[in-house]
Formats: sequence, structure tokens, C-alpha cells
Amino acid sequence: MTTDEFELRERVKELNCLYELSRIAWEANNDADAIIHKTLEILPGAMQHPKLAEANISIGSRLYSTGGFDKCEMMIAEKLSFDKKKFGTVKIGYRRGSPKSKAMSFLAEEKSLLKTVARELSLVIHRVSIEEEKRKLQTQLQHVERLAFVGELSAGIAHELNEPLGRVLGFAQLIKKAGSLNDQQREDVERIIKASLYSREIIKKLMIFSRQMPQQITKVNVNNIVESILYFIDVRFQSRGIAIIKKLDPALPEILADEVQISQVLVNLITNSVYAMPEGGRIFVTTSGRGQHVSLIVRDTGTGMAADIKKKIFEPFFTTKPVGQGTGLGLSVVQGIVDSHHGQIAVSSTPGRGTKFEIRLPVKHKKK
Repeated sequence: MTTDEFELRERVKELNCLYELSRIAWEANNDADAIIHKTLEILPGAMQHPKLAEANISIGSRLYSTGGFDKCEMMIAEKLSFDKKKFGTVKIGYRRGSPKSKAMSFLAEEKSLLKTVARELSLVIHRVSIEEEKRKLQTQLQHVERLAFVGELSAGIAHELNEPLGRVLGFAQLIKKAGSLNDQQREDVERIIKASLYSREIIKKLMIFSRQMPQQITKVNVNNIVESILYFIDVRFQSRGIAIIKKLDPALPEILADEVQISQVLVNLITNSVYAMPEGGRIFVTTSGRGQHVSLIVRDTGTGMAADIKKKIFEPFFTTKPVGQGTGLGLSVVQGIVDSHHGQIAVSSTPGRGTKFEIRLPVKHKKK
């Protein structure tokens, strides 16, 4: 093969490589992983020794490589960057051929091609990242709008129900106190009172969710809240084969919070754990102080959640419980309370192995 023929062949490979890259960027529909994997497939074929060439692309902490890249004895690299800010690297390497093969070196054209590929890939990945960020912002906006609508609706429903419900409860309690009731009548009145109290709790949840109930911020020790709540509910669940195990940090600092709302957070999380363990199990309630934050952790050995369920658990009115057994407001209320306290929620769950909720609340509460 003459020098001219060799150079022409290499030039054709380079042009084919650039053409394929542009086609990938167009057809991949802003899928960054697909673009990167296809780029890795194409690059080795544009090299002088394609059967010995391997490629590697790194973006942040993510690494993508062809199968034999770790066996390369020599390589060249170009940075991936946009607006003079580096965010990754693209590399091409050669594995050694047979023991008798001559030492290889990269052609100037190969180095030039890699530089061109890095430039084009940088632009494509930057565009994809912009599109991904745009999609995330649109999703967040839709979520905020949905929450605002549901919040307004919930507030209206709560106010409309509160007054007549208060009357029902009041009159039922008066009838009970008046006496002169037979056993069946007393039982019926007791059912009315219990149903009214249950409905009132739902209305409270609606009002907390819609931010209609003002917070009463005081100095709070989360350990004391845990002790109080577990005192009332521990015995209740023992008959179901559920053990509640607490591990409280004795040096836990006080936080500025609404004690009633933090209590409701704990009750809702424990209730969810109980529902996830129909055959019994263990619930671990832990507190710890970390820097300027206090952590409240509720972990269970229940059924856990699949990824698609985990994504929806904080949505208002979403529930996996049968009709009549749940409002779907429990975790929405938890999130609303934690957000209003400038805290964070972390959730981890594995189907069949249980779920863990970690609530992190700041020691120094910032008032809005």
C-alpha cells in the first residue's frame, strides 16, 4: 500500500467516525448513556490499528470503557469541557499485539481526530445535560403546582367539615353524659364519637398539609418525644408480634420545633412500619446528633417498597392500603412538617428487607 493510499484510507475512517458521531447525537434522543456507549463502539474503528484499539470516556465520577482498556500499554487523552470548565475525559489506547510486534505510536491524524471528537462530544453532552435539567425543572414545577392545588382544596375541605363535625362530636358527648341509654344506644353513641374523633384527625392532617395550622415553635428534645410516643404505643403493638427497639443519643441537643408536629412525624412513620409488617417484625427508632443537625431514624424489617412505589410515597392521597384503611396523607404530612422545619428526609427501601426513614432537622431553626 502506497503512502497516499494509506493516508486516504485513514482519512476515510476519520470522516466515517465523525459522521457516525453526528448521527448518534441526532438519533439518541438526548440519552447521554446511549451516546457515550455508541461513541465507545465507533472510536476504535477509526484508529490505525482498530483491532488493538480501546476507548474510555469519563464524565464526573462515571466511567465508561471498552472491554480491554485496562490492558492498554499506551494511550492519548483529550478533556471534555464547556466554557473552559472540564467535566470529563475521552481516551484512546492500544493493547500490545503479539510479543514480536513492533512498538506502536499514535499518528498525528489520530491525535487530531481525538481532539475533534472530544470537542463535538463536549457540545453534545452539554446540550443533553441542559435538556435533562429542563425536564427536571418542568417535573418539579408540575409537582409544585399540583401540591398548591391540592393544598388549597384540602384547606377548603377542612374548613367546611370542621364546624359540622364539631357539632356532631359535641352532641354525641352530651348524649353520652346524659345517661338513660341502653347498652345498644351507648354502643352506637360510642361509635359516633370514635368516628368523629377519627375524622377530626384526618382534618388536622389536611390542615397541616395545607399549612393552615400555625406552628408553635419551642425548644424540643426529640428524645423526650420518642419516649412519650413509645410509652403509649409500644404495648399496643406487642400483641401483633412487633417489637419496637429504641437507641437514643443521650447527648442529643435540643432543637427549635413544633413538638406536636414532630410527634406526628414519628407516629406516622411508626404507623407505616407497622402496616408493612403484617406478620410481625422489629421497628428501630434511633436518634443522633451530627454537627448542626439532629437525626430521627425509623427503620423496620417489613415488606419494603419497589422503586416505582418509593417514587410516589410523598404524593398527596397516594396509598397502598385498601380502601377505607388509609387516607394517603401520612407521608405527605411528614414531608410538609419536615420542609417547614427546614429539614430533610432520606428514604431507603429494599423489597422483602424493610424500609428506613431518616429525618434530619437543624439545631438552629431559621424562621421564614
